[in-house]
Formats: sequence, structure tokens, C-alpha cells
Amino acid sequence: MSTIFNQKIDLIQLLRQIPDEHILKIATKSKVDHYAKVLNGRLMFYLLLSGILRTDKLSQRGLADSFSSPLFRTLFNFKGKATISHSSISDRLSTMNTGFFRECYETIYHIFSSLYSTREIENLCLQRVDSTLVSEACNCLQQGISCGNLYGKKKMMKYTINFDGMFASFATIHSGDRESNESVVLPQNVMGHFQKVKDHSSVYILDRGQNSAEAFKAMKSDEGLLFVGRLTEKRKLLVVEDLKKESDVFTDGDLLEDKLVKLYKRDEKLNKEGRKTVTSTLADETFRVIRFKPQGKREILLITNCLEPTAQTIARIYRRRWDIEVFFRFIKQELNFRHFLSMNENGIQIVMYMTLITAMLVMIYKRENNIGYTTAVRRMGIELENLIMAIIVIESGGDLNKTQLRPPV
Repeated sequence: MSTIFNQKIDLIQLLRQIPDEHILKIATKSKVDHYAKVLNGRLMFYLLLSGILRTDKLSQRGLADSFSSPLFRTLFNFKGKATISHSSISDRLSTMNTGFFRECYETIYHIFSSLYSTREIENLCLQRVDSTLVSEACNCLQQGISCGNLYGKKKMMKYTINFDGMFASFATIHSGDRESNESVVLPQNVMGHFQKVKDHSSVYILDRGQNSAEAFKAMKSDEGLLFVGRLTEKRKLLVVEDLKKESDVFTDGDLLEDKLVKLYKRDEKLNKEGRKTVTSTLADETFRVIRFKPQGKREILLITNCLEPTAQTIARIYRRRWDIEVFFRFIKQELNFRHFLSMNENGIQIVMYMTLITAMLVMIYKRENNIGYTTAVRRMGIELENLIMAIIVIESGGDLNKTQLRPPV
């Protein structure tokens, strides 16, 4: 990857990459400030951004305290209402136009991704696609996927994210019970992102959660969409053609199979008695499957519609799927993504976009300064406080009586 940054960077340099006029333009276009007296879109954007960076556990009361603090008000030159209640933040999260935050996320992703080359293997852009669940133990979610037994039911929200190796490139949120099925949500994200960008150099990487023959067929029918997935080792297949050659080089273990196949799919029907019957029928599409055994590990069976790359390349592509698991762990542990700031789906969606925006800043800061995730978040929080203090000193000329701050008595 290459960037415009040739030396270590700080938070100010990163924030300068997000022109304020972009955010104001999106706010006007989305009408997010319609009827907003205090918490306009820009203010909520930066309130959430600073809250995610500076608090161990994001909360509505914590955001209300941050809003009322002289430091936040000085940083954003806000002269309005001195305090707000946590219920005001809750109401605003429940009603704000999520389109404002989605467009901010997409605009910032476009700015930052243009600074980095995303070609990884064989000049291909790899899109890892997976889902993560966040549950609420107190069962206060207004909507959500049901989980648990009859006596301990709680609800979860499901986030399906595309990760390009540096940033989250596409994200959706799911709250219906049907969407607990990975074979429903993962193909939706793959095809949704591909139809948006139409990038024929991208390869989408999925794990075994997506195993539907119909979904593989739907993805393959989208011309130019390439994917690499994984099947269970005992999946029933019909071999159409053997592609393996004696000259094939495979250094990631033992290459056992490289074939064109047709998949068997499950068909569920009701018989005359009204009972459900399950039959296995042959799908009409052909796919490439590669079976190999890494040294000291179990067999892996991959499925793809990429016919030109070698089996070795396909295996290397799939190995990069694990990157999204690291990304999920990062946003949950370091950016509070395992908690709910709002119990309303509208607010949950807003926080998702703001978390992904914050993650972009942290990922760049981490990479350019060659440090870990935890260190990056901590240092960015410190730099944010230093930035506020610098503004205060400049505005006051060293006299705190000229600012909203007061020296201790």
C-alpha cells in the first residue's frame, strides 16, 4: 500500500483530510438539521467522534457531559446552550436522518481509500465479508434478532461488513430473525457492494456461513462479480471436469483436488399430508472447487468462480479472510462496538457509521506511526485533548478569563 503520508502523522493531519465543508454540504442535502435547535448534524458528528475516541464505554450521559464541557465547546467554537440532557441525545439519535451519517461515511471512505492502493494478491482487490453479533442482556432493544432459550430470551443486532484490508468498505445492519442466516445476509452485502462500485478487480471472500447453492448461483450471475468461499469438507458434489495438472505448484500443503463441479441443493416441499419433505437436487451452475490439506491441519474445501488464478493463488486469497476477524475484535475492544449507545435501530445505525469513520482514522494513524490498536486510540485521545488546550491558549492569550474556562480558586 502507498499513501501521501511519508512520515509519522498526528490527529490534526488526519482531521484536515475531512474538509468541514463536505460535512456541512451533506447536512444541507440530507436536511439532517431540519427542526434541530441545538444538536445539529455537524455537532453530533464530532460529539460522537470525540466520544468514541475518548471514553472507555460510550454512554448518553457521557456524551451529555462532553457536550457541556468547556473543552468540547471551545474546540468547536460553540456558544449556544450550556447543557443538554442525556434524553435529548437519545431523542436525537432516534430521529436523525441516518442518510447524513451514511453519506459522511461514504465520502470519508472515498477520500481515505484514494490515498491507499488496495491491490493485494495478483493485482486483485480483496473484500472480506462477514457478520458480527452484538447482544443486549437487559432485553431493552426495540428491535432485534431473538436468541437464547424460552426463559432467557434476549435480542441481538447483526452487522455485516465488507473489509478491504484497510477500511470497512460497506456495511449493513440486520434486526429480523430471518437475517440470522448467513446465507441470506452475506450474499446481500456482496451483491449490494458490487452493484454500487462495479469493480471487476475485486474478489469477495466468504466463510462457511454462506453455503447456499442458490446464493452462489445468484452471485455468479452478476457479471464480473468474483468470489472465493468455503464449503464443508463432506459437501455433496458432481464432478464435471478435473482441472488439476501434474505441473501445478502448491506450497501451502497438499493439493488434493482442483475441479469443476455442480452443487447439490436442498429443496423443501410439503407433501399431501402437509408435512415438510427435504430432497436433494442438482443445481445447474458449475463452480470451481479446490480441496487442499495444510500441513498439520484439516482439509479445506474452497469454492470459487475464479477460473484463471492458480489453486495456490485461490488458497492465498482465502487465507486473507481472517483479517476481518481482527477488524471485528479491534472495533469491539477498542471502539466500544460491543455496547449499544442507543436501543433504537435508527440510533444503532448512526453509531455504526460513526464507529467505522473513527476506525478509518485509527487504522491510518496506527499504520503510519507503526504502533498497535490500543496505543493508537490512546494517543489520539491525548492529541485531541492537546489540540483543545492549544486552541484555548491561542484564543485566550494565556488568560483563561477570556475563555469559557476558569482557573481553579
